[in-house]
Amino acid sequence: MRPRSALLLWAACLSTAALAQQQPASLEDLLRQTPTDVTRDVEESTSSRFAQSSSQAPSVTYVVTDTDIARYGMRNMADILRSMPGLYVTADGNFTYVGARGLGRPGDFNARLLFLIDGMRVNENIYDAGLLGSEFFVDVDLIDHVEYAPGPGSALYGNNAFFGVVNIITKGTDKLHGLQVRASADSDRTREVRASVGHRSEQGWEATLGLSAFEQSDIAPPYDLRPQDAEAVKPLSWDRGRRLLAMARYGGLTLRAGASHREHGIPAYMGPDAPIRFLQDRRVFNNNFIAAEYQRDLGEWNLYGAVSSKRSDYLGAYAFLREDLTPMVFDNHSLGRWYNLDLRIGTRRWHDHEVMAGFEYQYDRTQQIIEGPAGEEPDDYFFGENRRRGLFLQDTWQVSDHHRLTLGLRHDSAMIGGSTVNPRFAWIWSGVPDASLKLMYGSAFREANLYEYRANAPMDAPLPRPERIRTLELAWDHALGRNFQYRASVYLSRIRDLISLRMDYPVFENSGPIRNLGAELGLEQRWAGGQQLQASVSLQRTTDDTGRRLDNSPRALVKLLYTQPLQGDRLRLSWQVLGESRRTSGPQALPGYALLNTTLLWRPANDTDVALSLYNAGDVRYYDQPIAVGAPLRQPGRVVRLSLTRQFGP
Repeated sequence: MRPRSALLLWAACLSTAALAQQQPASLEDLLRQTPTDVTRDVEESTSSRFAQSSSQAPSVTYVVTDTDIARYGMRNMADILRSMPGLYVTADGNFTYVGARGLGRPGDFNARLLFLIDGMRVNENIYDAGLLGSEFFVDVDLIDHVEYAPGPGSALYGNNAFFGVVNIITKGTDKLHGLQVRASADSDRTREVRASVGHRSEQGWEATLGLSAFEQSDIAPPYDLRPQDAEAVKPLSWDRGRRLLAMARYGGLTLRAGASHREHGIPAYMGPDAPIRFLQDRRVFNNNFIAAEYQRDLGEWNLYGAVSSKRSDYLGAYAFLREDLTPMVFDNHSLGRWYNLDLRIGTRRWHDHEVMAGFEYQYDRTQQIIEGPAGEEPDDYFFGENRRRGLFLQDTWQVSDHHRLTLGLRHDSAMIGGSTVNPRFAWIWSGVPDASLKLMYGSAFREANLYEYRANAPMDAPLPRPERIRTLELAWDHALGRNFQYRASVYLSRIRDLISLRMDYPVFENSGPIRNLGAELGLEQRWAGGQQLQASVSLQRTTDDTGRRLDNSPRALVKLLYTQPLQGDRLRLSWQVLGESRRTSGPQALPGYALLNTTLLWRPANDTDVALSLYNAGDVRYYDQPIAVGAPLRQPGRVVRLSLTRQFGP
C-alpha cells in the first residue's frame, strides 16, 4: 500500500463517516453503544493477586481493555504501554525499551518492570528482559486487557518488580468463540495474519488456540544514507516471525502453552574502503513456555498452585571481514532455561480480613552466553546456575466502613544476590462518596543478572550488589457524578545501588543515591452521545546525589485519548496525542515531540471489523537513543494501516 493512496483512502473513509453520522441509529446500534458511566470500579488483580475493585486496590492501577486496543488501533505491546500514564517507550529497531516514572537506564532490557501473562512471570533469565517487540508471545487481538500497577512490587512478586508490574490477561472462550481471522497491511510494508479458534463444550471443558505471523520488507534505515547506499541496504533490512498461544481448561485445572519465533535482518556497514560495503546481520529470537495451574476452593480456603517451564534462545549474528577480506559472522548466543513454582493459599475465615500466604521458587537450569566466530571454537563462554526462593504473607483488613489496610511482607533468597526482605503498607480511606484516598509505602529490589556479569568479568570488575528502591505515594481519585472522574498522585522514591552501565568504561557498577520525585494527574469524561476523553499528565524529576538529572529521563509525559461515535458503535473515530518532553541520552539532547495517531473503526456487521489507522499523522521527525551510544536513531514517520477482522461461527 503506497502512502499517498492510503491517505486518499483514509480521507474517503472520513468523508463516508461524516455522511453516515447523519443517518439514524438502529436499536441494535443503541444496544451496542458504550455505557456513559466512568470506569472507576474496574476489576483488577495485579496489585494484590486477587480480583478486586481498582478503587479498593492497594496501589494505583491503570487498565487498557481489548475495546481500547481495537478503537485506538494499538498494534503491539509497545502501543499499549505507550498509552499508559508514566510509561514511555523507545526502540532501536531490534528491541523495545520501556521507561517508567522517569527512569529508563541505558543497557536495561526492561529488567526493572515485571511482566506477567495471566499472572505467570515471563521475564527471561539471562538479561531479565521483558520481550515486548514482535517476539512477544501474545498477539494483541488475543489480549483481554492489560493491567499496570506502578511502584515497588517486590513484597508480592520478588525480583524485577522494581518500578511496577504489568499483567497481560488473555482472552478466554467468552471472546474467542468460533473461528476468527484477521489480516492487515501498512505503508511500511508490514503484512500480518492471525487466526484463532475457541470452543466451550457442554461437558465443561474449554480451549483456545491462536496463530499469527508477520513480515516486513525493505525497512527504512534509521539514519540518512546516500541514494546508492539506501538501495543497497533494502534487501538486507527485513523482519518476520510467527506466534502460537494455546489454553485448555477443565474445572480448576488450566494448561497454557506459547511459542514465538522472530528473525530480523539488519545491514552491517563494512566501511567506505571495503570491497563489500554492506553485509547481512541477523537477530534471531526463539521463546516458548508451557504451564499448568490448579485452583480450588475448600470451604473458607482458596488453594492455588502453578508450575511452568520456559526457554529463551537469542542469537545475534554480526557480519565482519577478515584481514584477507573473507566475509565472516561473529555469533553472540544466549540460551536460558528455567522452571517456576508458585503456591498460594488464601482465606477470609477471620472477620474483615483477607489473608494470603505464598511460596515461589525459580530454578535457573541453564544460563549461558557463548561468543565467537560462527563454526569455530568460542572466544568466550559465560554460564550460570541460580535458585531463587520467595515467601510472602499479606493481610487485607477492612478496619471499618471507610478504612482499609493492606500489610505485606516478603523474604527472598537466592544463590546469587543473597537475601532481602521487602514490606508493603497501604491505607485506603473512602469517607467521601465515589472517592478514595490512598497512602502507600513499599520497597523492591533487583539482582544483577548474567548479562551484567558477562560485561564485568573480562574487566575483572566485581558483580554489582542488588539495587533497591523505597517509595512513598499519596493518591486521590474522585468521581464527580456518573460521567466525570479525576485522579492525582504524588510519589517520592529513594533508590540505592542502582546498577548502571558506565559510558567511559563498559562495566556495570552501583551508583550513588538517586531521588525520584513525581506527580501524575488524570481525568476521564464521558458524554451521553458515546464520546469519551481520557487525559493524563505525568511530571517527574530524577536526580543523582550531585543533583544532575539522569539520562533518558523526560520531565513530562502527556497522553490524550478521545473516541467519537459517528454511527452508533458501528462507525467510530478515535485519536491519540502522545507527548514527551526533552531529554538527554549520553552527550546527545533529544528534543521533545508530540505524535497524533487516529483510527477509524467500521463494523458493517456483528462479525466484521474494518480498521483504518494513521500513525504519526503529522509525520513528525523524532529520534531515540536507548543505549546512549552511536548516533540518535530516527523513528518511524507517517504510517497508514488497514486491518480486516472476520468472525465465523457462533
